[in-house]
Amino acid sequence: MTRRERLQFLLAWLALGVLPLFLRPLWEPDEVRYAQIPLEMLAKGDWMTPTLNGVLYFEKPPFQYWLTAVSLKLFGTGAAAARLPLALASLLSMAAAFLLARRLGARRPVWAAFMAASALLGFFCAQALTLDALFSALIVASLACAVEAVTARVQGRAHLLWTLGAFLVLALALLTKGLAAPVLLGGILLASLVFAWADPKLRRAVLWTGFHPLGWLLFLGISAPWFVAMEQAHPGHARFFFIHEHFARFSSITHDRRASRNPVLDKLFFLGVLAVGLLPWLSQSVVGFVRGLAFVLRRRGPQGPEAALARWTVATVVLGVLVPLGFFSLSGSKLAPYILPALVPMVALACALEREGEEPVSLKRHGLELILLGALLLFAAPGALKAPGGLAWVLAAGLAFLLLGAWALRPKGLTAARWMAALAVSLLLLPLAAERWVGADRSVIHRVRKAPAEAQWISHGYYHQGIAYVTGRRVVVVGGTGELEFGSGQLTDPERARWFVEDLHSLNATARRMAAEAPERPVWALSERKKWNRVSSADQAAWDVVDEGRKVVLLRLR
Repeated sequence: MTRRERLQFLLAWLALGVLPLFLRPLWEPDEVRYAQIPLEMLAKGDWMTPTLNGVLYFEKPPFQYWLTAVSLKLFGTGAAAARLPLALASLLSMAAAFLLARRLGARRPVWAAFMAASALLGFFCAQALTLDALFSALIVASLACAVEAVTARVQGRAHLLWTLGAFLVLALALLTKGLAAPVLLGGILLASLVFAWADPKLRRAVLWTGFHPLGWLLFLGISAPWFVAMEQAHPGHARFFFIHEHFARFSSITHDRRASRNPVLDKLFFLGVLAVGLLPWLSQSVVGFVRGLAFVLRRRGPQGPEAALARWTVATVVLGVLVPLGFFSLSGSKLAPYILPALVPMVALACALEREGEEPVSLKRHGLELILLGALLLFAAPGALKAPGGLAWVLAAGLAFLLLGAWALRPKGLTAARWMAALAVSLLLLPLAAERWVGADRSVIHRVRKAPAEAQWISHGYYHQGIAYVTGRRVVVVGGTGELEFGSGQLTDPERARWFVEDLHSLNATARRMAAEAPERPVWALSERKKWNRVSSADQAAWDVVDEGRKVVLLRLR
């Protein structure tokens, strides 16, 4: 990486991977959940057992919780501190994109790093506090290390550090989100053997990288102890985590996360996500992928060790797209960020395999995609009319993309550096517009802060994550256990009756009981609007409506 490329890489990371972390509060439910679990780890001093609202929460492993807990300990409980591990995820994804593009022979691999950070899917996932950004970053970093290890071994260079690096980050990926990590990387490397088998040296390099004994010792030494300790401390954890959260979620629709009830549309869901998520780099990514696939499948061309290695490298990166796409398309559980691991291989291919005399990046091609993005934002702008300030920000973002797209079509004076800077500024308008458009409905934190610090809380009809996050106290849940069902089921009967009331219409009885137990502490409630509308008028009369939004109602017991 040249000095100029290092500077471009750093500025792109700061603009697209760090700055967006500061632009909006945490949104319900995912972002607040993944901040609250680390807060509870800090509060109880137990870094092994994840809990949420004081009950066991076994859905995910702890690595990102640990990173977030360290950040919250060092920098406070603000949204940016909670999201800070995402900056590491962005850095890893951009570095992996650079390495893969360079290994594919790209003349300007720094473009791949920028594309990974600025494609819509990568940009939005990198600022949303979920597990997907870090998990994907670790997967693609492991893939990049594996490709470097195989290349170094074939070329007779030192390869052990790359091999151990692949196993190290793969273990961390397992500790971030589970078994999908070894399944994805293992599937890619095993499938790539088809393109390495005819060359003995290359075949041995791939097999040795994938089955290196020191690598597996490192992998198990990092990933296994937490699972063993959890099963010893909480018998049944392994069954819930591996069976319920992995095999049942993959093989059935019990979690109700289908993309569509139409089975064909359901299987094509992630193609649609990639089509939108790769903007404004979609056309170049598709061209790069098609060229890569054609290069791998054609039988003509140069022969010999270097040619075999080149074909295997391209095939492995192509498989880096196809394996996640196939795996998650077959799953019964689908959410848009799941396909994020396919993004980095796509943009790496987009920057490589260009034809002689062809520019690494065609600004005119991307200008059309930016104009499309701007037009879509302007078309959607009337939907932001009711949100204070929302319309202005959506219009500003739409116009910015239109102007940048028009500039790219007639790129007088438009250098690569200016293009990167202008696109980064335009993208930063999107989270600002989103916050002013839908943020009031996606966050309850500002409403919870209207209550006095000593208030005791009820979450009615739904577990609102933001209450415990703001107050630092457990919340009584009435009629909406949801994701806390497993954890609440591990409580004793008296504890469960105290903290989890199944009857939606027990709101007033629960509030009176809490008021009688602690009369000096006022009782407040946050109710899902649909559930509040089902409460009788007589019961509603016992509450003052302090604030209300489109989805929630803030209440104070009279």
